Amino acid sequence: MKTRVFLSLLFALTALFSSCKKQDGNIIIDGQSNNNQLDIFRTDSFTLLTRTIQEDSLPGNGISYSLLGEMNDPILGKSKASIFAKMLILEPENNFPNGIEPDSAILYIPMVDGLNFYGNHLTKQRLQIFKLSEAITASNVYYQKQKMSYNTNVSSNHYGPMYQQKFDSIGYRKDKMGLKPGLMIKLSAEFARSLQQMPIEAYQSNEGLAKHFKGIAIVPENDELMPGEGGYAVFDLANVISLSYRAKILLYYNDTSTFVFGFDGKSNIVNQGKTGPYPQEILNQLEKKDNYPVTYVQALSGLKTEIQIPYIHNLIKNGNVGINKAEILFYTNNITTPTHFAPPRLNLFQPLNKNSKRNKLIDDATFSPNSFGGVYDESKKCYKFTVTRHIQNILNDQYFRELNTNLGLFLALPSDNPVIGARAAIDHSKTKLIITYTKPN
Repeated sequence: MKTRVFLSLLFALTALFSSCKKQDGNIIIDGQSNNNQLDIFRTDSFTLLTRTIQEDSLPGNGISYSLLGEMNDPILGKSKASIFAKMLILEPENNFPNGIEPDSAILYIPMVDGLNFYGNHLTKQRLQIFKLSEAITASNVYYQKQKMSYNTNVSSNHYGPMYQQKFDSIGYRKDKMGLKPGLMIKLSAEFARSLQQMPIEAYQSNEGLAKHFKGIAIVPENDELMPGEGGYAVFDLANVISLSYRAKILLYYNDTSTFVFGFDGKSNIVNQGKTGPYPQEILNQLEKKDNYPVTYVQALSGLKTEIQIPYIHNLIKNGNVGINKAEILFYTNNITTPTHFAPPRLNLFQPLNKNSKRNKLIDDATFSPNSFGGVYDESKKCYKFTVTRHIQNILNDQYFRELNTNLGLFLALPSDNPVIGARAAIDHSKTKLIITYTKPN
C-alpha cells in the first residue's frame, strides 16, 4: 500500500512540473478536479538541538597546502599547527664534497597567493626546526592529531614574523635567485653541518638520502602568546613550478656552490594540529549532551557543531511527502574581527553511523555539488546549504523501511579548498531549517 501511495505521489509531481498553474497557494493540475489537488506546504519551525563536539581526526597529508603557526584565540584558547615533510634531491651528485665545512644553509617556504593568513600577522612567532627520526610513506594516511617522531639533538630556532612580503634576491651558485613572499630561515651551523657531512650515498639518490635525512619537522614553540596574538600562515610546500618558487633547503659551500634539497610532494607532507586546552564554556559542551545557543567550528581537527532534528518524522505522520526543497541556514554571531574573520566556506556532513563522529557526505553534496552551498554570505552573515535529498532520504527510510536514519548533521571546517586555520561561532537563535513539501489531500 505504501509503495502504491509513493508511486502515485511521484506521478503527480511529474505532472506538476509539466503542466500546472498556481491558485491561492496551491498547485492545480490542469484537467483534473479539486479532489486531486496537491497541497504545497512550507515550514521553518523545526526544533534543532545543537552543541559543540570534538572533530574526528582528519587526514593531515595529501592536502593542497600546509598550515604553520600558533595562536591564542580569545574565544577558543591555544592551538598550533606543525609541518613534517620528507625531502628529496633535485640534482644528484656523485662526487659531493661531504668532508668539508659548509658555509650556511637556508630553509625557504613560499606562501600561497590570496587567502594566506588567519589571525594576527604582526605577532612574532618562535619556530624550531628538527630532523625527522621516522620516514614518511606516501601510501600511508597520516592524521592531523597523529604524533610524529623527530630528533631534538640537532635543531634550528627562528623568532620573527611568520612571513615576509619581499625578499632581496639570494645567491644560487654564481647567480642570484628571486623569491616569492614566504618564510626564510637561516639554519644553525650545526644543522648545516649535518646536511653537508652525510655519507656520500645521501647525495646520489633519494633512496640514499632517505637513509640519512628523512625530512624536517617545523614546530611552533611559544607558550607565552597572549589572547589575540598569533595566527596561521598557509604555505605551499608541494609545488614544482620553478626552482625559485618551490620550497627548499639551500646548502652553501665552497663560496659559490649550492646543493638544493626539495620537498617530496603533498602525500609526503604531514600537517599536524593541536588544539586546547579549551575554556570552560567549550568543555561544558564537550562533556554534556544538551542544547546550546552558540556553538563552534575550528580548523586543525579541533571542533565542529552537531545538529539534531528530533521531530523531522512528524512530517510523515499522516503519510509520506515529497520534499520540493529543503535548506538549512547557519548565522555567525558578532565575535568576528578583521583578524578572526568567518571562514569563507563550511561543510555539512552526516555521521558515518549512529555511534560515530566520522564525517560522511550527504547526497546533496555528492549529487548536486554546484547547488549544495556552504559559501559564506558576507551581507547576511550566514552559510546556506541545500539538504533536499538528505531530508527526503530520511523520510523515505522511515516510511517505507521503518529504518531511522535521522542521525543528525555535522557543521565543520573543510580540511582543504580552502586550507585555512579559521574558526567560527554559530548563533542558533537564528539557525533555521526551511522545508517546502507536497502531500496529496
